Amino acid sequence: MGHQVNFYIDPADTVALEKQLEKLGPLRILHSRSPRPEPRIVESVNVEENGEPWLFLYLVRPEDLPAVVTREVPAQGHWKIDVHESPVVEFQRCFFDGKILRRGRVYYLDGFYDAQNQWQDKPAAFRTWAKAVLANTKKALKKHDADYIGPGAEKWLASGDGKLVT
Repeated sequence: MGHQVNFYIDPADTVALEKQLEKLGPLRILHSRSPRPEPRIVESVNVEENGEPWLFLYLVRPEDLPAVVTREVPAQGHWKIDVHESPVVEFQRCFFDGKILRRGRVYYLDGFYDAQNQWQDKPAAFRTWAKAVLANTKKALKKHDADYIGPGAEKWLASGDGKLVT
């Protein structure tokens, strides 16, 4: 089963949320693409490539790194994280251009179906940590309809300078 928290956060809120999640213990941030089978670790959730923010990342505990599964995408020349089998939390950043703020999310799966179509729970320690990531995300943000919103995004929205987009 999957679990998620949807949110609207601006760049400053994103930095604050990353700091909040680091309080749960050591974590690594993985780029969703890698030029080789090993996951690509990045320094923060504020990754930019060619001057553009990279919106799709994964959070992982250091001890879970060896269990991260990647799949080759030969036509595109890279490897991608397999969220179904890997003990990772998907972190989808919000696109923000000053006019619109697109919804982001944190998301994880409790387990997956293996090659024999048997359900496999992800490790209990991972599930506990992932649940805490979602709980701390909610704690750091404010409820906004069915989603959550950061203080910077809320202030920007109240100014009338733009709109939220799902």
